[in-house]
Amino acid sequence: MHYVVYLDEFGHIGPYVSRTHEKYNDSPVFGFAGVVIPAQEVREFAIYFYQLKCRLLAWDLKNKNPGNRPAYQWEKKGSAVYTVTNVEKYRELRNATFRLLNHIHSIGGHVFYTGEHKTILPKEHDSAETFKRQLVQTIRKLDRFCAKSDCSFLVLLDEQEAGDKWREGNVEACTLAMFEDPSEKCRTLIEPPLQGESHLFQTLQCADWICGLVGRLTAFAVAPGEYADWEIFHKYFHDRIQETALPCSGLEHQKAFTVPAEVAGEHLPDAAGRLAGT
Repeated sequence: MHYVVYLDEFGHIGPYVSRTHEKYNDSPVFGFAGVVIPAQEVREFAIYFYQLKCRLLAWDLKNKNPGNRPAYQWEKKGSAVYTVTNVEKYRELRNATFRLLNHIHSIGGHVFYTGEHKTILPKEHDSAETFKRQLVQTIRKLDRFCAKSDCSFLVLLDEQEAGDKWREGNVEACTLAMFEDPSEKCRTLIEPPLQGESHLFQTLQCADWICGLVGRLTAFAVAPGEYADWEIFHKYFHDRIQETALPCSGLEHQKAFTVPAEVAGEHLPDAAGRLAGT
């Protein structure tokens, strides 16, 4: 079996203190998430997602499409699809998501996510190193899964905006993991991760939708007090994600730090955790 893995980022790469902090308030988590699809199913899966997107978002496609881009190039980000209002108001969105997850499972695919609860002080946070660490962890987890089942895989990432040097460093880290790490060579990865422009890949658009969900589910899991309004994502989608996710999916366990008063502002971050059930 050969898998193609489509990934995007969830959460936020920068430092985090609390949801109400004046500067460091984007997300308490960061990682990669998406879909793991058997290679022979990729084409039909892309068509399935394209048709689901067009049905579900027909009004947006007609009325919120500057330049009247063709439907296959038009995309709506997962963060805009999975809002509290949308999930509460539109049963169609919930049902379409259930169908999507069921379809992934039915073709032998999986949801996958891995990441971390950011718990170090903002002045010690290194966004580039965080990205690289999580990308390598992603590759290692996928490699272990494939090694157990005598499979191989290829990774396609949503194209990063940070530029060629950023990509070069991260690809080099994955190449080292493939060939030179004496402790654990990633033998089932066919090539270092590739990049694609999401508006050209329905599969990457699907990965972005999964990230929209996983980012909210994991933020609620690690900081339920701060993200109480995101409980609705847990209510409708937690169990469905778990049924489809690879067993190796999950956040790193990390201890929470004590935030100095001059940094913390009004609230301190909750204790670290991971999405329940993983």
